[in-house]
Amino acid sequence: MSRFDETEAAVAQRLRALRAKPEMKINLLDIFEPLGAEGFTPTEIKAVLRAFEQDKAIALSGANRITILKTFS
Repeated sequence: MSRFDETEAAVAQRLRALRAKPEMKINLLDIFEPLGAEGFTPTEIKAVLRAFEQDKAIALSGANRITILKTFS
């Protein structure tokens, strides 16, 4: 499993733990802090979030937030 795949799985798991559902806004600190403690770098997490945005699963919002567009199950 590549590092990107590991990071993607960790971000998706974190979003599930936050009970992310469509139209919900999530503070990026709620993602970056726990995953940083697990050893993921901000660059790795940002790459996954950009990929999720390209897949139309999330939308980056202002004020360090994301809006969930799809369910992470």
